[in-house]
Amino acid sequence: MTFLLLITLGLLFVYALYFAAQTARIGSNPRDFLDGAMMLPSWSVMFILPAIGVTALGIERHLLLVSYYGLQASHIAVGMITLAVAAVMFWNRLWVATRLAGLHTPGEAIGRYYDSIALRVIMMGMCVLFALPYSANLLSQAALLLQQATNGTISREMAVWVFALSMAVPAIIGGWRAVVMVLAMEALLMAILIPGIMLFGEIVLSGDIFPNRPMPVDEGIFWDRIPGVLQGYAGVGKNVPTGGIFTAVAISSTAISLAGIVLSPATLYLGQTARNGPAFGISAVWLTGGLAAGILLLVVPVLAARMPAGLVTYAEALAAIVPLAGVSVILLGVMGAIFAISFFVTGGTLLVFRELVHTYLFPNLTERGQRLGARISLGFGFFLLGLMAAFMPFVSAVFASVALPLALQLLPAMVGFAFMRWISRGAVLAGIALGSLLVVFTEPLGLIIFEGLFIDLPWGRWPLTIHSAGWGLAINLLIVFLSSVAKLSGPEMYQRSRFHRAMKVHPPATTARSGLLWGLAILWGFLAYGPGAILGNFFFSDPIFTDLKSIIGVPSLWVWQMLFWLFGVVLVWWLSYSVGYGHTHEVNGKPIRLGMPHATRSPDWISSGLRRIVNRSGDASPDNPDRVSERLLLPDLEVKQPAVKPKLGRTRHS
Repeated sequence: MTFLLLITLGLLFVYALYFAAQTARIGSNPRDFLDGAMMLPSWSVMFILPAIGVTALGIERHLLLVSYYGLQASHIAVGMITLAVAAVMFWNRLWVATRLAGLHTPGEAIGRYYDSIALRVIMMGMCVLFALPYSANLLSQAALLLQQATNGTISREMAVWVFALSMAVPAIIGGWRAVVMVLAMEALLMAILIPGIMLFGEIVLSGDIFPNRPMPVDEGIFWDRIPGVLQGYAGVGKNVPTGGIFTAVAISSTAISLAGIVLSPATLYLGQTARNGPAFGISAVWLTGGLAAGILLLVVPVLAARMPAGLVTYAEALAAIVPLAGVSVILLGVMGAIFAISFFVTGGTLLVFRELVHTYLFPNLTERGQRLGARISLGFGFFLLGLMAAFMPFVSAVFASVALPLALQLLPAMVGFAFMRWISRGAVLAGIALGSLLVVFTEPLGLIIFEGLFIDLPWGRWPLTIHSAGWGLAINLLIVFLSSVAKLSGPEMYQRSRFHRAMKVHPPATTARSGLLWGLAILWGFLAYGPGAILGNFFFSDPIFTDLKSIIGVPSLWVWQMLFWLFGVVLVWWLSYSVGYGHTHEVNGKPIRLGMPHATRSPDWISSGLRRIVNRSGDASPDNPDRVSERLLLPDLEVKQPAVKPKLGRTRHS
């Protein structure tokens, strides 16, 4: 199986290399390397969104959780509906705002809207977090899987560098457009492999398993039930909850955390650089909410029941019958990691180059210079990725655990940008700071640092079975709504009102039924993965409204999941097509200027300090502090001062 597996991985690399070379050959404008001319093909964007959601869960990790906890862990897949809703709404608004105000990156959009350098720095920090620790952790896991599948023929360190090189070369050659189009085809391949492997395994392997027989979980775990709404649970590493960790609040907070993948800078950049058309609606409704959520809910439990010993053991069992089937299982696990790594490293590196290197360090680069600089940055980014994955796997895993919940803390900022103009900059910054602090101290990062320096904390990871994203977002929203009670200043409110009015001119325009829509969405969330999901434990097998017993042959919770999955697809369809978020049109009209006058303006506190210092020597005018900042920040530029003529008839005394 080893030789066949290496041949298959090699073919994937050759395909990516060929596609990247073709994209680079036909690219007319060198700047297209950075953003695909803001015209990415609709089909590529449609396929990538559901694959991002699946890889956010982690294919191998999700299979292991379902094989250990049963249907209570599988219930998290209902959160793909939440991911689809977040994507179609924020992508639509960001896409329109990009064309209205001439924005190029998510960091520029948020920074200019709130007139905040700090928010742009936070967005760049999120780029680095997803591009390095998060991706390095995935790369280390994929390399370890390959080492196990080849029985040590390919070591973990060797696999890390081979994977890093195979992803770096196509990205350096073809840029953003090539990577997106290659990953779109890999997403389609993953959508075929998951149900295909399950069907083949059920045909060739002997013995009845789920749903004909209970899932083989450890004693004491409720594989077919949600173990309550909330549990008095101190967290991972402190005690063991009764029946399993995935209570109703654990499922809901974990499902909401999936929206963090939509708020990651690279994913926002994907929606920002798409061409106009119905891509957002098709991707959210039929591919993410429909296909991806359906595969996770219907196929994964059957597949996970066959692999309590892990992915490699299941692959070896299939390879004993048909070697290519075993290779497909390993390929699925590796490809899920490679997909996310290539996407986040390429997108994050290009965004950091545009936000930092080009904007502040080398603002006068030509278009060819920008392409060269982006290629150098990509090579450097993939090299750092390989270093972290090869030599710092534990550090990568610790920092990777906070990536999704920290990205979710950007939710109030995006809501204010897209819909609620009364959310203020100070409220957003305070909410992000306190929410991120709570995230860190309910994840291994904060626990390891604090307990290593001081004393043991009374809680562990995810106390009360609430995901760290839920803890952070709760305090974040509280701070934002309380802090935004104060009114904005006149000019700031006027500019935001004008910006939001201009966005409302474009779709979505049909809002007559929006109140009913959001009321149904709240009810759906309560019943789908909120406290109401407890009803699914016995609703169909032992209904409370009658004395009759129902024999349906499958667990009641599984039927409940399928039912609210279908209701969720209807909800996303309504939002995308009836309200109008799923379709984008050309934006016409007078452009709107947001926030800072120009991208390289120094922060106010720096300009103020420089003005005080320079004005003492009479060297600059207080009316133009940014010219002072430019001279001090760019000392290599020669600034010639005109000669100062002495004034007659006036003596200056010290």
